[in-house]
Amino acid sequence: MNHTESFLQQLKQLIGTKRIKLFLGEYGSGKTEIAVNYAIKLKQHGLDTAIVDLDLVKPYFRTRESREVLEEFGVRVIAPDYRLSHADLPVLPANLDQLLLQQEMHVIIDVGGGESAVALGQLKRFLSEDVYQALLVVNTKRPFTNNIDGIINVKNKLECVSRLKIDGIVANTNLGEATEIQDIVNGLSLIEESAEKLKLPILWVTTPDWLAEKVISQYPLLSIKRYTRYPWME
Repeated sequence: MNHTESFLQQLKQLIGTKRIKLFLGEYGSGKTEIAVNYAIKLKQHGLDTAIVDLDLVKPYFRTRESREVLEEFGVRVIAPDYRLSHADLPVLPANLDQLLLQQEMHVIIDVGGGESAVALGQLKRFLSEDVYQALLVVNTKRPFTNNIDGIINVKNKLECVSRLKIDGIVANTNLGEATEIQDIVNGLSLIEESAEKLKLPILWVTTPDWLAEKVISQYPLLSIKRYTRYPWME
């Protein structure tokens, strides 16, 4: 099997059978970077793809900050009116309900941390369980999810706030550019214990792109490239 065939097989594993992916997690879990990378990979392989910014409460690291690079790849970006892009207002993007009903469109929804997930309640009637998959992004290097109790608490809180069922976990343990293989291995071990208690599958494991060829995992791997530019990186 050549590299292209291997990647396509892995992409099919990541996609599964659900065309709408919801990424949830606490602040700093890495939801946005994952959402951006996943959207770009789908589009690179010819799939109609849209990414939705639902970080409506806190102006942290939101998908809309990566609009330019996403649109360069041909990914459709759905976000609140640009005049409100730095406002803490619960304003849903226009025509989002219509987008969710497009059968051929792969939709990635980047849900803001914590209480931002309440916005999903407004979309519940468009999100039948046969079309969406809600993924809990866990970075064990963050204070809210550095132990089993913390991971369980975050999962329960997000389900309560969003009124949606979380389907599985994305293991996203990293320390940014300082990430080492052992960080990923140790983080995955903790997440596996948590997943067993929660009776949830681990759906993906992420790895920084520079470690991708060194990470061996029984789970589908998503290689992460840093697309998002933060103010301190200018």
